[in-house]
Order: sequence, then C-alpha cells, then structure tokens
Amino acid sequence: MIDNNLADKYEKGEGRSNNKQTIISYNISFMTTAATAKSKQLKLIKTLWGIDQPNYQSIREEGYHGIEVIRLAYLFDREGLIKNLNQAQLALVCQIHTCGGYLDDHVDADGATRSEYVYCGSDSVEEHKMDFKKQLLECKELLDEVEEGGFINVHAGVDCWTTEEAIDFLTFCMEEIDTCDRGITVTFETHRQRLFGNPFQTREILDILTARGKLDELKLNADLSHWYCACERVFDSKKAPDDRWWPTLLERVAERCYYIHARFGWAQGPQMADPSAKECEADRKLQLATWAILIARQRERDDGRGIYISPEYGPAPYLAAIPHTQTPVASLSGAVSYTKGEIEALFQDGGQI
Repeated sequence: MIDNNLADKYEKGEGRSNNKQTIISYNISFMTTAATAKSKQLKLIKTLWGIDQPNYQSIREEGYHGIEVIRLAYLFDREGLIKNLNQAQLALVCQIHTCGGYLDDHVDADGATRSEYVYCGSDSVEEHKMDFKKQLLECKELLDEVEEGGFINVHAGVDCWTTEEAIDFLTFCMEEIDTCDRGITVTFETHRQRLFGNPFQTREILDILTARGKLDELKLNADLSHWYCACERVFDSKKAPDDRWWPTLLERVAERCYYIHARFGWAQGPQMADPSAKECEADRKLQLATWAILIARQRERDDGRGIYISPEYGPAPYLAAIPHTQTPVASLSGAVSYTKGEIEALFQDGGQI
C-alpha cells in the first residue's frame, strides 16, 4: 500500500526550499522493493501542443524520452514524423480524439474559407466506436515504425452519455485493443467533455467495470487539472468535503494510472499561467502530493515499464491572454520548464532519470 504520510509531506512542503532549483532533500517513502524501484525510470514526454517547428534533437537533449502529438501531426507528414523521431531516438505518444482529429473547411461570413480543427464531431456511441477502431489501427501501424516505440492516449467518448453507454463504448474499446495488439498500451485520459471528465462520473464507471470484472483492462492517463476546473477546487484530502471521498477515489485512480499529464491547474481553469507564482503555492503543494501518490503506485508494479509523465501545457485559450491583443500573460515554455523541474525533483529519490 501507499505510505499514508506521503501526501502530508508534500502538502506541508517539508524539505522544499523556496528556490525552485533546489532538489527535495527529504526521503519519500515508497512502499516497494528496492529492485522494483531501481528498475523504474522516469520517462518524460514533451507535448508538441503550441510548438510549430519542433527541434527533435533538442527535445532529446532536454531529457525527454518522447513526444506526444495529435492526429494532424501524422496525417499531413507521417514519413517526416517517423524520420525525425528515429533520428533523435525519441518515442511517440499518439493522442486520439474519438470522432475528432481532422480539419473541417467552412466559409466565413466574409466569404473566406477557413479550416477548423474538429475535436469531437458527434455524440453517437456507434460512430465513436468505429472511429476508435480506425484510429487505433492507424496508430498501431505508425508505432510499429517508431524505433523507440510508444503508446496511445485517448480522449474518449462524450460526457453527455449515460453510464451504460459509456460502459458499452469502453467494453468495445478494450476488446478492440485486445484484438489489435495485446502488448500495446492504450490510456484513457481524464479530460473535460469526455467520459472521464469529472471524478464522480469516473467513480461510477470504475464501480461498474469492477462489478463486471473488467477493471483490470482499463488504463488511465491522470490529467487531474480538468477535474479541479470542473469541480472548482483543487481537492484536499484533509478538508471537507473532499476528505470523505477523494482519498479513496485517488487510490482507485492510482491503481489504474499508467500515464500522468502533470499540469498545475486551479479552481477556475485547467492551467496555471505561471505555476511558480507565490499565490499558486497552496494549490501547487496539493497537486504535488497527488502526483507523488500516482508515481508511488506505478513504482509498486513489477511490470518493467517506466513511469511516463508529461508536463503538458498549451497555448491560448489554455494559456490566459490579454483581451484584444491576445498577448500571453506568461511564458508557455517557462511553465513547462518549471513543471518539468518539479517532476524531476519529485521523482529523484529512489528513481532514475
């Protein structure tokens, strides 16, 4: 089991200097064997969201194991993507948006034709099933050509579905994954507008999958910043009302977590503009405590798999901008760099980078 004192240490900030470059000086008690802990490596993933001209070799030199891209990246230049990845020895995370991932051309009122990215273009369960099947195979064939391999991360379904519709869709997805390749890792992200868009909807899904003996087939990508925004608070295991439900649900999510989108969120949005700011400290400590638990649970697994984490931040509208000029209020690369450092510090004791 996870050390019950783990979250307390991070919420109190024990051993952490105000200097963001200072490495955590206290020991994190991860309840696992020394051999397993030693075998677990931190595998950082860099999102290309907001990066128009990525330098793949520089990404590798920054200490990243791989990159994460949406479907457009391999629809328009598949061979170029594969070449760049293999030359830089980078892995790939393919991000699937079911019933999305393509451009739709439309004519504006001024007569100009514009292309708009479609994130989720249907609420039909059957259409999402067929699209998942198509994109799963598409990603599998792509990953087969990436020398460092990778996995798939899915924004799945629609939040308006009934729980039974969600279970029907997920059962289909799990069967398709098994048919496509039992060895491939496919994570389902906790993302607004999608099936795991809030903690309480997720809890219902986990309950039913458990009752039907299907929970072990589910792998999650914990992007909990979406939940903080949806529920208008960063959850605190020690305070009401969250002390009644959050510790238990967090443990359940941690058991199924195989990827982490580590982005500092807050009550009114899924992304802090500058997470290093003093006014963000309280929420930041709570989220570091949560990430520590998610990491600890993955360390316990004797599966030979690394611990995959992405300091995922995006441009506007995720990054706040000044009205009219749309000038960003803070540095996107700065937020990524700061969070990467926090992840590395969090992982340092007992891990390998």
